[in-house]
Amino acid sequence: MLAYTNKLLEKLTKEIPLKTRIKVGTEMAFINLLTELGYREDKMWTDEEDEILNKLCELASKHTDDILEDIEEWKADGCPK
Repeated sequence: MLAYTNKLLEKLTKEIPLKTRIKVGTEMAFINLLTELGYREDKMWTDEEDEILNKLCELASKHTDDILEDIEEWKADGCPK
């Protein structure tokens, strides 16, 4: 059963679009940064912090959009090395 589950997850992961992969990875990196710096150790986000969490997600989303634009420009430039 575990082998089947792993194969299914592997198949599904391969179908995740690049934009989604970058978006999720970036948002997690932003949130993990707070934890690594000691600001969010062993804490859950509370309702009072929704504004901060939303701003963090907005910044991560903007960063993702910037990365995707850079990728498109890089492709348009002929994928220079």
